[in-house]
Parts: sequence; C-alpha cells; structure tokens
Amino acid sequence: MKGEWKKTHCSRFDHGGCGLKVLVKDGKVIRVLPDSTDPRSRGYVCPKGMATLERIYHKERLLTPLRRKGDRGSGKWEKISWDQALDCAATEFNRIKGKNGAQAVTFAQGAPKGLEYLMMMRLANVFGSPNVAGTQHVCHMPRELMGRVTCGFLPIPDYEMPTRCIMVWGGNPYNTNEEGILGIHLKRSLLQENPELIVVDPFQSEIAKKARLWLQIKPGSDDFLALGLLHVIINEKLYDQQFVEQWTQGFDDLKEHVQRYTPKTVSNATWIPEEKIFQAAKIYARSKPALIHWGNAVDNNGVNTSQTCRALVILMAVTGNLDAPGGNIQAALPEVMSLRKLIGIDLLRKDTEKSIKTYYGISPGLPLIPSSLLIKTILSGRPYPVRSLFIQGSNPMISYADSDSTFKAFKQLDFIMVSDLFMTPTAAIADLVLPVATNMEYNDIGHYGLPHGYVLARPKVIEPQGECWPDIKIINELGKRLGFAEYFWKDTEDLLAEMLAPSGLNYEQFVEKGMIRGKKRYYRYRDEGFKTPSGKIEIYSSILKKQGYQPLPEAVSSQKTVEQYPLILINAKPKYFFHSAYRSLESLRKRHTDPRVRIHPLTASKFGISKSDKVDIISPKGRIVQTAMITGSLHPEVIMADYGWWFPERGEGELFAWRESNVNVLTDAEPPHDPILGTTALRGIPCRIEKHAGK
Repeated sequence: MKGEWKKTHCSRFDHGGCGLKVLVKDGKVIRVLPDSTDPRSRGYVCPKGMATLERIYHKERLLTPLRRKGDRGSGKWEKISWDQALDCAATEFNRIKGKNGAQAVTFAQGAPKGLEYLMMMRLANVFGSPNVAGTQHVCHMPRELMGRVTCGFLPIPDYEMPTRCIMVWGGNPYNTNEEGILGIHLKRSLLQENPELIVVDPFQSEIAKKARLWLQIKPGSDDFLALGLLHVIINEKLYDQQFVEQWTQGFDDLKEHVQRYTPKTVSNATWIPEEKIFQAAKIYARSKPALIHWGNAVDNNGVNTSQTCRALVILMAVTGNLDAPGGNIQAALPEVMSLRKLIGIDLLRKDTEKSIKTYYGISPGLPLIPSSLLIKTILSGRPYPVRSLFIQGSNPMISYADSDSTFKAFKQLDFIMVSDLFMTPTAAIADLVLPVATNMEYNDIGHYGLPHGYVLARPKVIEPQGECWPDIKIINELGKRLGFAEYFWKDTEDLLAEMLAPSGLNYEQFVEKGMIRGKKRYYRYRDEGFKTPSGKIEIYSSILKKQGYQPLPEAVSSQKTVEQYPLILINAKPKYFFHSAYRSLESLRKRHTDPRVRIHPLTASKFGISKSDKVDIISPKGRIVQTAMITGSLHPEVIMADYGWWFPERGEGELFAWRESNVNVLTDAEPPHDPILGTTALRGIPCRIEKHAGK
C-alpha cells in the first residue's frame, strides 16, 4: 500500500505508550500497526490502540467549538469560532474572579494523559486559583506520596532485571498497562525467569490463575494483610537485618506495633487462611530479589489507603528489595524541564492556604484537590463559593464518587467549560464545549511528569480534523486571552523546545531518538541516602507525625455488611475502554457490548438470577442495572460490577442514560475517608442484588 510510514507512541487510550507505525496517505491515516522495534512495547499494542482510526474519523467526534443555547442538558448548541470561545471563557472566568475571587474559578482534570495536566496547573497558578481538582487521591498519588514520605520516591517494579518473586497486588497488568508499566513485561518475566508469582485480588483474574499463590482477599482489608505479612517476616526473622539496621529508623517501633496483627487476626479480617499468610510472607521475604507490582485498586479500596501503601513500601524495605535490581526501584528522571518550572509554582499564586484541600485538612503533598471535596464545596458553599469549572479530559458525572451529588453540584454552577473528543454526559450539561485533537494530530511529549524515568516522543502524523485544537494549545491560548501572555508561549512548539532544551535535543531529534531516559542506577542510597528528613527509610514517619497523622501504618476495619445489604461490591475497568471513554467505538464496543456484573453461582441461585439476566445492584446511595455473568472466580459474598458505563447511542436528550448502569451512583463521597489524602471508598461497598423487573 502506497503512502508514508511514520512512527509515534499511543496515548489517551491508557497509560501504556506503546510504539505504533502509522501509514499516512494524502494527509489521512490509512493503517495503524504495532512497532516491533520499539524498545518498551516490543511489538505489543492493545485493542484500544488498534482502534485509533475509529477515534480519529468517528462520525460523532466534536469538530468545532459549541456554545449552549437554552437550558443545560437540552442538547441545543450553536457553533462558534475559537475567538468567540476564548472570549466567552475569558469573560466568564474574569467576571467570576472579580465578584467572588480567583478561588471561585476551579479547574479539573481526569487521568493525566499528557502535558495538559501540568499546563492546567500552570494556568490556575497564574490566574490565582489554588483549586485544581482531580482523581489522583484515588489513583496513583496514595502510592507516590506514601512512597515519598517513607523512602523519598515512588518504588516502581524493575522488570529490566531478573527477579525471583512477583507479588501482584490490586492490579491486572494484562488488561490495564496501568501507569505505563506494560503487562508484556510481566509476561516476559514469567516466561523467561519463572519467578514465584503471588496475586492479591478478590477476583481470580487471568494472572491469578497462573499464580503459585492466589490470596483471595476480602475487599477493603489490604491494610490488614500488609501488616500481617510484616508480622510474620519480623517474628520469623526473615527481614534483611543489615539493611534494617543501617538504613531504617523506627523498626523497633514497628516490631512492637505489628504484634497485634497475628495471622489469626489477619485471617479473620481478610478471609485468607492463616497458612497462606505464612506462605506468602516466606516466599516474598526469602526471594532475592522480589518485587511488588501494585495497582490502582490499592489506591481506592477503602478509607485507609495511605496506610496500606505505607505498609507495602515498608514491606519492600525491610526485605531489602528497595532500589535493588529486580526489586522496586527509584527511576532516574530524564534531562528535561523540571515539573516545578512547567507548573509555574513560583509564579503568581500566593494564596495556597485558601485551597479547598487545606480547609479539609488534606496533606499538602497532594497536588490536586480530591474531586469529592470539590463537589462538597460547590454544594455547601464552604469554605467559600465555587462558581465556575473548566473540565479537561474527564467525565466527572461517571467517574466521580456519588454521581448524583456531582450532577446536582454542576447544575448549580454559573459557568462550565469542557474540552473533549466526544459529547459526554458531562459535556452535555456544559455551557461551552471545546473540540480537542487526538494524539495523532499534534506534537507531544509523553509520560512527562510520571516518575518512571523516561519521556516518549509523540509526534504529529496528520493535521487536526475540523477545528480541533490540542489541549495544550487550548490552555496556552486561554492563558494569553486571560491577560497572562508573559507566562505562556507564542505557540506550543516553543513550549516543547523549551522543555527539551536540557536534553540538548530539538523536537525533531527527540522524535528520531523516540525516548529519553534518565541514567539508571541501583542502590543510589548508598551514596546519597534516602530523600527523607532522616536520610533513611522512615518506618516511623517524621513527616506524617509533623502533619498530625499516624506515623506508623495501622489497619482499620472495612465497611460491614448488614442484613439489608449482605454483599460486598467491587468494580473493574473493562479492558477495551479507558475509564468512561470510547464506548462509541464499534470495534471496542462489540467486544464488550454492555455493562456486566459478575456473581458467584451460589449467590446467583440464592437470588434467582441466571446468566444474562438484568440485575439491579442496590447500595445505600442508589440503584443501577447491569447484566449478570455467573462465575466461580469470586467469593460468594462479593460481586464485581463494570465501571465507567454510559450509553452514547441513547442520545443527548437522555444525557446518554448516565445513571442507568453507572457504578458511581452506588458510591459515597461523604466521610469516612482517608484522613491523609481524602480517598473515598470506591470498592468494598455494602450492597444487595435483585433480578431486574423491567425489560
């Protein structure tokens, strides 16, 4: 087939960043294939990446700015120019700032997909608002922040060196490639090195079926298991004594502290047999090296996620697996512009004490406001009114906890602006909707800001469709229209050049290279110590103690079922979608046509439910309907629903049936929540099921 083959990296379908070969003819993408020469993905690409053509040329894609006419959610829009859109946004934001203060204008991002995440923080800084909201409190930041307070970095699994044991905890890398740690690296390790495999998961996933030891944990009890493993390792003297003596502080406190977490106590709390707790502790501690591959479920599986993550970092440390080859390591940052400079943290904003998160006592280490606290502030007016919101790369009506409260809050705002590829339930209730470019339509730097030690070239291969703009261009131009031109760039190509300047490469050279990596070093602490106040692993955290939090990790009892709600609800992200995105892409939707809830055969029989029946799932917060799948891969007291569902085919008039099967109708954003990060429980929810009475 004639045309020009170009190379780029996948993005905005997940965090994978797999290498792609793209055939372009007459300015149009004709074909997309995996790049077998890419050193990270090695010829792998998931079905989402292979759906790139559909995403670019989809008939429902937004192609021009839209301004609302009539009531919110009425589906009535007028097409406007970019000049009109920017003027409208600048006028509204400045009007609200003048009346209520800059803090009344808030900004919101979803899962970080590119530079726009950090550029939005820059825009908020120069505008003067301390309020950028996100979902990081339930995704990634519990692991990163607790890593930083404990050892000074986020410990990531090192699949580039042989390992003797892999403990997959709260993740399913074969499906998600979460955080850019590709599942193929796990597969390669299992095939070539044959390490011991331990999987901690309430559901028997494909990975769990391969494991020597599957720990079928009660949802929400991960903190008990982590502390129980520490109990066994310490009492059986399986820890790395030399490392503990030289490089940790607080070990004696921990030794006394974990005595309460006996295998019997932990077994009762987690449903895991005592012998399996002993076995897992011994396999992990005696394997040199060993790594923990922790996933997103660790971040949002209860209201004690921070201390769960702390306990897991300590587990890595006392066994001598931190910063060791084949263990959990500190990635060296590549030579590019610093995050601090791009975010503009030293620019105009002075009123950080006015942040919503400060008012609610959330750790200053969390860079964004927990989304649940943003919604609470809008509804309550405390600590001050929030009147406007710019949402980018997110669909909060589906992704935020307590969807009904989110909808109610958004209806109260004076002005909402959304930028997205498609009309979503959230975009449908906005005042201004901006069309964004796909990753194939602009130059970008991938994985910047993620602590994994590399950045990827994501070069443009075609011009944007219609009047679509890259997210970073929208922010750059809006910043100038708001009156802050001196803090932004002439165009985004200048931004990319400045970001790459420390590397000595221009963007074309970066594209040729494909990836810039930091210089990898193991056992860095032997020369530099750990980046903590003591220079050691802080088992007893001086930072948390100073901030008024518990300095040693503790476990708390998970939510209890009651007679009215006898089951425990967890959820999973279907592998063919990214959060709530792309249900309109036919090649993906036909692989996973409808929302599904997995139910144990005994439970299904008890409630008179058969395969493919419609099932009502009811929690204290609400009721939704999904289709039954019967499986023995769950505990009879646990059900697992699909996350992220809405129905593009149902039309804007119904707001795409956003409530019908949306699992966050069932979750609660009210306390209790994690005291350090404000994390809400998105899993481990008491519920019941009934056979759906409707059609």
